Amino acid sequence: MQAINFIAHRGWRQHYPENTYIALEQALAAGALNIELDIQLSADAVPFVFHDPNLARMCGTDGLIWDFTAKELLTLHASEAGRLGDKFANNPMCPLADIVDLLNAYPAANAYVEIKAESLCQFGTATVVDAVINILRPIADRCLLISFELDALIYAQHEGWQRFAAVFDYWPDWQLATLAALKPEVVFCDKHCVPIDADLRRLPWPVLVYEIGTLQEAKDWFARGAVAVETFLVGEMLSDFNITVDFAADSA
Repeated sequence: MQAINFIAHRGWRQHYPENTYIALEQALAAGALNIELDIQLSADAVPFVFHDPNLARMCGTDGLIWDFTAKELLTLHASEAGRLGDKFANNPMCPLADIVDLLNAYPAANAYVEIKAESLCQFGTATVVDAVINILRPIADRCLLISFELDALIYAQHEGWQRFAAVFDYWPDWQLATLAALKPEVVFCDKHCVPIDADLRRLPWPVLVYEIGTLQEAKDWFARGAVAVETFLVGEMLSDFNITVDFAADSA
């Protein structure tokens, strides 16, 4: 079994504030070859690694992320205090640009970059997608754009982006014309929407299942034909499956 079977959902979220540099870096340091992160835009259309449109849960601050400029967001702390207490009280928010440097330090790793619907609605498809792909171009060969909003991915495809993964929280119509046009490398599916009798090996695209929380659950999904699972416990999963990665060798 290869490490590509595991996706670090918002980084190593089990132990670190989600969608922050430390969570993503620690996932890679633990041996993950695939990280997943979410994107929302600041008031001045700078992409940040962030899931919620509201800042309250992560930063303890009232307001929406696009109410603040990038400069203002960098003064906030993404500590996720409600879950992690004051352990990461001074942890900064993470601009997407920082992920370019992070992946350059881990040349074997890939990133699944989810463009969130809220920013698409707030700014429009072109503004959001252009901002994201312009930052990621130096590492484009290792970044797969994902979104629930397939039209945003089709726009990115028209702009020359090459790598995609669709994501669904319902059991999709596998004959969707948009899916056929997109030709995703993998399709993310919420585990709760997968029919109990579905043979994932018989579908037109490889299926990745989320959110997986135990070793046995991961084994069961692999047995059903999932090519990968997404998890908040990536370090634990890699350890349970006895997977190690020699990044020094990869970068030699």
